[in-house]
Amino acid sequence: MTALAFTDAETSHLDPRFGDAWEIAVIRRDTDGAEVEYLWQVRVPLYHADPESLSIGRYRERFAVSAGWDAAEMNEDGTVRARLTMPELLHDVQEAMWQAVVVGSNPGFDIRFLTKLLQEHNRKLPWHYRPVDIATLAAGYLVGCGRGAEVTLPYSSRALSRAVGVEPPGDDVAHTALGDARWHKAVFDAVTGSGS
Repeated sequence: MTALAFTDAETSHLDPRFGDAWEIAVIRRDTDGAEVEYLWQVRVPLYHADPESLSIGRYRERFAVSAGWDAAEMNEDGTVRARLTMPELLHDVQEAMWQAVVVGSNPGFDIRFLTKLLQEHNRKLPWHYRPVDIATLAAGYLVGCGRGAEVTLPYSSRALSRAVGVEPPGDDVAHTALGDARWHKAVFDAVTGSGS
């Protein structure tokens, strides 16, 4: 078995050419089943930010990195646990995702932003090259169980989540990096029968 990294990022734009990941969550599950949750916020330039992207992630209400710092390790309640320099943040992200399979909802989106963050600072991409999309995983599971009628294109990750018995995050938790990463983990565990 390989380590898993249930991952989500909140971003300042839908396109990494114009925006950046400002909140990143990783729940790392090692091969022995041990899990560690990570949550960071990153100070990013906002001159090309998309107002709708910022609104969806509630950037203005939730961003908590103090002026003069590049990033912060966050507590679940949105308070700062530790202020970080950019090298410290990059080290922590690489370590959390080292040789892990990324699991998420449309993980390619998050991977593009994380790739940009790491490559802008000449850092190696630490994760396995083949991510797992929870919507695709759930759809395949439902088809395999003879419940293909519940699967329609384009996939709705929320509908597929409910179909496998996992209630998606509510409005107060959805589009928070840690809330969404926990949701990705719950769907993966429901489909695969794994988990802690």
